[in-house]
Amino acid sequence: MDIHVSLSGCDSAHGTAEQPFRTISKAASIAMPGDTVTVHAGIYREWVSPANSGTAEHRIIYQSAGDASASESVL
Repeated sequence: MDIHVSLSGCDSAHGTAEQPFRTISKAASIAMPGDTVTVHAGIYREWVSPANSGTAEHRIIYQSAGDASASESVL
């Protein structure tokens, strides 16, 4: 599953590209092995403690959406 996070999102949303979560923590709380969490541009000031671990065959991938400017910290 692809999970999206954006500063314009809401943690009660669905975590899709069209309805992203607001926090990386929310995405980390539901991400399962094989999922990809895409974090969109912005500065996220939070501690993230993933609820689940991936496996060697099915990792949980956290990645930047690639839409951040040089002055923004994404991950």
